[in-house]
Amino acid sequence: MQCYVRSVDAVILTQVISMAVAVLAIVWHQQRSTERLRAEMRAEFAAVRAEIAELRADVRDTRERLARIEGYLGIGIPAEAAAAAAGAGVASSNPQA
Repeated sequence: MQCYVRSVDAVILTQVISMAVAVLAIVWHQQRSTERLRAEMRAEFAAVRAEIAELRADVRDTRERLARIEGYLGIGIPAEAAAAAAGAGVASSNPQA
């Protein structure tokens, strides 16, 4: 009977150790996967931020260009200021008439 009890104890001990190693392996794998995903997300966020910065610069440049065009054409400014603006005589004259 003692031999059987020792054999059962060894089997139980082996099973417990196997389960503990399996749990540790799962936790280790999960941590590695999480870190890899975090690194990928950081890279994607950096790329998106760079694209947003580029788009903001493009919008700023477009706004400045539009403001210059509106200023030249006298669009959106009071009539007195439009008459005094550079190019006002060109816009008011009609060369085809």
